[in-house]
Amino acid sequence: MTDKKKTPLTGKISLALVGVGNVATTLVKGFEFYKNSTQGLWHPKIAGMTLDDFTISTVYDIDSSKVGKKISDIVKNFKTDFGNLTVQSGIADDSAPTHISKNGQIKSASYDEFVNSLKNAKPDFVLNLISSGMEKSSEKYAKAALDAGCSFFNATAAHTVTDQIRKSFESKGIAILGDDLMSQFGGTAFHRGMIDFMASRGIFLQKAYQLDVGGNQDTQSTMAEETRERKRQIKTESIAIESPIPFRSTAGTTEYAEQLGDSRVSYYWMEAGGFLNSPIELDLALKTNDSTNGCNVIVDSIRAAKKSLSSKDYAKIDVISAYAFKNPPKKMHIRECIKAFEDSFLN
Repeated sequence: MTDKKKTPLTGKISLALVGVGNVATTLVKGFEFYKNSTQGLWHPKIAGMTLDDFTISTVYDIDSSKVGKKISDIVKNFKTDFGNLTVQSGIADDSAPTHISKNGQIKSASYDEFVNSLKNAKPDFVLNLISSGMEKSSEKYAKAALDAGCSFFNATAAHTVTDQIRKSFESKGIAILGDDLMSQFGGTAFHRGMIDFMASRGIFLQKAYQLDVGGNQDTQSTMAEETRERKRQIKTESIAIESPIPFRSTAGTTEYAEQLGDSRVSYYWMEAGGFLNSPIELDLALKTNDSTNGCNVIVDSIRAAKKSLSSKDYAKIDVISAYAFKNPPKKMHIRECIKAFEDSFLN
């Protein structure tokens, strides 16, 4: 007999945030801001739920400068219902990124301690928001969520969503969503949208590149060669799906520039041929804020997943992942996955 965890559409959607960085603190601010506003929200309601239907039950990090502190000590000068939450120790199965290790010794928990902490907190979803390049830790967080009976959302590029682990989550009435969060209007989504529009007008790419420069800690972690190549492969494959014909493409983060802070600049160049193969060339730059750019997608996806789990409609989880991630189990064209998502969850 399988262990079924029911997720009713009553009460708050409880979150555990793993990694108290820019995205986590932006979510904390967002839950307060959107008590009285819908400005800037992509979808104010998903499956009848607003942002007021979220709560945060627990937060984790391995940075010694954060563990043991209250959220109010980290998100300063900002009123929030979650200010009294204390940052607990997370799992560290990889070498700590430079921006963490420079603050001193990391503070990590054992696997069993972390699982027990989740069981006590009982979040509906564990959001993996840790730095890029911590592949082993991300995989361990996914396993811990499964053992604790919580659904798992993987914003990182680590490959956590396999057929086997998906079935294991579903057997418990929970879900795993991933991998590698695609921002609402970031480098990859914008690139895919442009290719889709060009193809819809009969213009087919021949060559293209997307080069990203960012200034936050995640970009700094991405500079490790193995991580950079992994993310470059994911982005390149994600973009390629939008073109009906193959084209030469390179996409990925190329440089860390501290002065950009939490902003990212994406540089695009595309070359295509029109009638009589007349040249069409596009060259532009897009500057966005990394953490705010991802939050609309996160809150949309979690609300949609809550609805899918409540109705035990696991097929819809593939639609949610295609909508939210660069490397989902089932890839869909960007226009197609947005339509499928909205048709399923807007009401």
